[in-house]
Amino acid sequence: MSRRFGGVLTCAAAAALCLVSTQSGAEVPATPANGTATVTVTYELKGAGVERPASNEKNVTWTLENRYTVTATLTAQKPAGFAAMHKPDAAEQAREAGRMAAATQAAGDMQSMMAQVEQIMKICGDDEACITRESVKMSQGIDMNAPEMQSAQANIAKVSAMPDARYQIFQAAMQQGSFAIKENAHEAYFDAACSFATEERCAYDTAVSGTGDLTDPSGAKLSGTIASAEIDYQTGSLLLTLPFPGLAKVTKTVTSRNPQIKTGSTEAVRMLRFDDVAKDPVQASCGDCKTASGSFERDVPDQLLGRPARLVVSWTFSRS
Repeated sequence: MSRRFGGVLTCAAAAALCLVSTQSGAEVPATPANGTATVTVTYELKGAGVERPASNEKNVTWTLENRYTVTATLTAQKPAGFAAMHKPDAAEQAREAGRMAAATQAAGDMQSMMAQVEQIMKICGDDEACITRESVKMSQGIDMNAPEMQSAQANIAKVSAMPDARYQIFQAAMQQGSFAIKENAHEAYFDAACSFATEERCAYDTAVSGTGDLTDPSGAKLSGTIASAEIDYQTGSLLLTLPFPGLAKVTKTVTSRNPQIKTGSTEAVRMLRFDDVAKDPVQASCGDCKTASGSFERDVPDQLLGRPARLVVSWTFSRS
């Protein structure tokens, strides 16, 4: 159907099926649209260990204590009746199933009208005067008291009615962050030329350290964020996608008396894995969710030696 024909037909059909989508005026304790929320997250990665097997094949020790802190600002959107992040509950699934059934029934009720529309398209083509004339004739011939039209109006009303405002989404605006990295490792691997007794001349030590602002891959300070949040005011549930902390530029220094080991200082990068910190949203029960906080822990490999380390993530959320 052409855009021009659709516009004329809409005007003609308005007399027959003039229905307005409505949304309940039920109030929720929401943040005003374009208001803000703040998410602050601390990522602490700690690890330590000693590997001195009875086979005397190596002597490896390491410690690390890394900290990333990120603050993200989110912008509130207008509360809505449909969720963007929360999964629909049983009542919502039933409601949407009912809306779909009503839409299907309304389409069936209006088959005769749509057949007339197709006929007008064949007769008039792009002739706007013809479209207007024939559409008016069609609307005048519609019996609004006919059972199928009564059913169509009732079903379209069901489809058009919007649920109460229940959810509020907060979208990413900007973020900033800082880091403090401190890692140390001592490695000695023994063979015929190197043993515990001669370890000093064959071992090597690695130190990684740095403090500063977190950056994006281009090296610029963080400005964007993937963080987002949604509040279900009916159940008092917050879903929060945490901001990814970005990159930490650090200095890596290797020292050794072994001439075969390349020593000196180089620039390196430290970062957390996306899947460990921001893949899935965290959830909290928080009433009206003016404020909320939480934490979780998981084991992840470090970037120093690839050994297990403990990642502790602590977050807070507050909204205006």
